[in-house]
Amino acid sequence: MNLHQLQENFESLAAEDPLWTVLSDDAKRGGKWDLEEFYATGRTVIDDLESRLDKLGKPLGGGTAIDFGCGVGRLTFPLSQRFQTCYGIDISRSMVEFASTQKKRGPNCTFIENTTTRLHWLENASIDLIYSAIVFQHIAPRYTREYLKEFSRLLKPGGLLVFQLPSHLDPDYPENQKPFRLLKKRLFYKLKVLKQRIAKILPFIRSESFFEMNAIHRDRLAPFLHEQCSLEVLDQQDFPAAGLAWKSYLYIAQKGS
Repeated sequence: MNLHQLQENFESLAAEDPLWTVLSDDAKRGGKWDLEEFYATGRTVIDDLESRLDKLGKPLGGGTAIDFGCGVGRLTFPLSQRFQTCYGIDISRSMVEFASTQKKRGPNCTFIENTTTRLHWLENASIDLIYSAIVFQHIAPRYTREYLKEFSRLLKPGGLLVFQLPSHLDPDYPENQKPFRLLKKRLFYKLKVLKQRIAKILPFIRSESFFEMNAIHRDRLAPFLHEQCSLEVLDQQDFPAAGLAWKSYLYIAQKGS
């Protein structure tokens, strides 16, 4: 799925149910998230992030942070309480507009729609922390690698990049023990994208928006961060945010000085 298709899918999902699109709890689908309960889950995530960084001797705080793939600001607002300035960046205009209506939760937040792999309005070495969770699993790896290189440009020397990404299907998960499981999943997504393209030409064909799941194996990701991004991986921790079928990790990396 290319970035334009990704944007279209998330705009469609956001129009239907923006909070569920960000945090997809089946029990909350159909507008069942309570707004305050929803935003409270973000405080829990950022408190956990602070704890993880403290254990590495890296305090959470500073001048400027980015919440990449911010959605409606669930994580941006609690993150902004630790920084002077916080940018929430998302590919969906609807999400950014919703987040902007909630700015009383974080007056030092700025929300920006971005539809490319470049964040050209931000200067080199201007950011202390970039955080992203439950985002890159929905972005094709070829774009994820470009984003990671762009993040390297933005980070100050010693700045931190913390992000979650699935590595591979969990071989112990029963459904994954079926033959050609990964190949079938990739084919499934390709067919759904093809159906969406056909539906634009033939409107009588019904095509639903969907989340595509992607992964980069951790054995390939750490060398990429070091060699292509000048980022040292300080830790990679279990972070089961991609569902039971996937092995997912939180990567904590630091820009070289």
